[in-house]
Amino acid sequence: MRNFPPPVRLPEALPCVRPAAVRLSNGALLHTVCAGVQEVVRVSLVFEAGSRFQRHALEAGATLALLSEGAGRFSGAQVAENFDFLGSSYEQHLDKDFAMLTVYSLTRQLQKTLDTLSEIALHPTFPDAALRTYCAKRAQQLRISKERVAYVAREQLPALLYGRSHPYGAYAEPEQYAELTREWLQRFHAACFTANRCFAVATGKVGEREQKMMADFFEHIPCAPGATPPPPPPPAGEPPGKSVAIEKRGALQSALRVGRVMFGKSHPDFAAAHLLTVALGGYFGSRLMQNIRESKGYTYGIFASLITCRHTGYLSIGAEVGTAVCRATLAEISRELQRLCDEPIPDDELKLVKNHLCGEIMRSTDGPWALAESLIEDLQNGLTKSYAETLFDAIKSISADQLQQVAQKYFQPQSMTSVTVG
Repeated sequence: MRNFPPPVRLPEALPCVRPAAVRLSNGALLHTVCAGVQEVVRVSLVFEAGSRFQRHALEAGATLALLSEGAGRFSGAQVAENFDFLGSSYEQHLDKDFAMLTVYSLTRQLQKTLDTLSEIALHPTFPDAALRTYCAKRAQQLRISKERVAYVAREQLPALLYGRSHPYGAYAEPEQYAELTREWLQRFHAACFTANRCFAVATGKVGEREQKMMADFFEHIPCAPGATPPPPPPPAGEPPGKSVAIEKRGALQSALRVGRVMFGKSHPDFAAAHLLTVALGGYFGSRLMQNIRESKGYTYGIFASLITCRHTGYLSIGAEVGTAVCRATLAEISRELQRLCDEPIPDDELKLVKNHLCGEIMRSTDGPWALAESLIEDLQNGLTKSYAETLFDAIKSISADQLQQVAQKYFQPQSMTSVTVG
């Protein structure tokens, strides 16, 4: 029986599987990673079709959601039945920059799964009845969400940081669902779901036969003639340091968000900023948790995270607290930010944070599905080297003094914008 835990031993380098990449005749890139022992395959189609490219509010999300509600020769019910019969599953994901379609398939059923995915991606019909049902349902869900203080605070912080008219700061109102039309969705699909704005990632038991199946499918994605790469969004238009309080009558507690505009993963200071954010509020033993939850008892949980987009990113610190202690909580957050700027992180704390973060990185590349997510993030951020490797190497070598210098550049309390709702 042990009286002491075994020593922590980190590998010298992060073990990574290198993907193979093939550029297809339509210009799209197909990335494959053969990993895992089960006879299953994950295929993801990633399009530059996020909400920042929409001309009308909500059309990007509606387009993605309704792709499978009527596709080519299949109705929405038949699409679902096809996947169920094959033992496959289908998922969608949307953010500000990208729309992603993902299928999980048994290797032996991959061709039939791709046949259905092809109809979804290339030949959606956007039935009017499905659109009206979707709009009514989502409008009601949004009305309910906007009654929650945490939801309002979460949508208000980027609006304050970038500006409500900025593509990264915009948010919608429930009434705007009634404005959506089938023609808008068709036009958005034709403009954004094209080969010149797409890459594909396949992981799992992917051999030559499966690679040929996928290449044959992906080469049918049309390439918009004369298309140019989509332009980057404008820079953030709002000055830092705002403080906004939104009253929510009947709220039992207040939600707060504190943050500032930062940068994306390709920035040379991102790894250090990531480590500082974890130390501040990125795990259960973080400084904010120890201070505001454990010592003060103001909240059940508080977090800090770096939210990244294709061309930017921002720091977000958030919690839900009693209204009476909201101002005191903001003061403690500022105090912890100032501590990062004024004092080097002690060796024992830094070692704990590094070990925690290295463990999270290793977990994020463990298994074929995790590898797919990691690779997709790298490609979305335009990284030529695995970010997991870059971060792993940086964490092992960075010093407390270097972290303090980065904190003094980006974590000064006076540079933060705050919003409270309640």
